[in-house]
Amino acid sequence: MNFKRKLIILMGALGIFLLLILSSGCSSFIIPDYDSATVNYIKVIPAWATVKMYTSKTFTVKAYDSEGYSISVDPSKVYWSCSYQCLACGTVWTLNPESGSITTSFTPGPKYYGLYHIKATYKGKTADSQINVY
Repeated sequence: MNFKRKLIILMGALGIFLLLILSSGCSSFIIPDYDSATVNYIKVIPAWATVKMYTSKTFTVKAYDSEGYSISVDPSKVYWSCSYQCLACGTVWTLNPESGSITTSFTPGPKYYGLYHIKATYKGKTADSQINVY
């Protein structure tokens, strides 16, 4: 069999394969419908972290339905916040970004060792994670 004939057969097989996938209702080609699922609870992952001073840690929010199944999270409705064990110290950390993303990067302020709490809010639900900075 010559090269051109093999190429034509391969292209035909790929075309049929793509046609079958698209006509089967494959959900990977569909934009998620964030509003169709009811959020029962959310989690911040990881739930606990230990971070060295001058380093960053990434946190992710996940949403779950009433049966405990993971559901899609609309990034535009996610808000992140943080607190430190010393309330009088003010904001001694950086969150990037503070909203609009299912992930955020936490960086403690210089020389502020101790316990932090990072919180995610999504569709009226909140969850937090503790961070020990050493």
